[in-house]
Amino acid sequence: MDPETAKTLVSAALVASIALFSLMSLQAFVAQILADLRGAGSAPEAVPVPVRIDRRDPPQA
Repeated sequence: MDPETAKTLVSAALVASIALFSLMSLQAFVAQILADLRGAGSAPEAVPVPVRIDRRDPPQA
């Protein structure tokens, strides 16, 4: 195989791998947007927040 053919094949392989990665990233991006849109239709769940009351010092009037 001559060097020009090898360079062309390597370049084609790099372009193909970049295109494949871009396609997979775009697909994951669109899938995440669709999942977020499906989840946005429901009301958010209430999250309990623990409240700590310091009872060592009585309130000053």
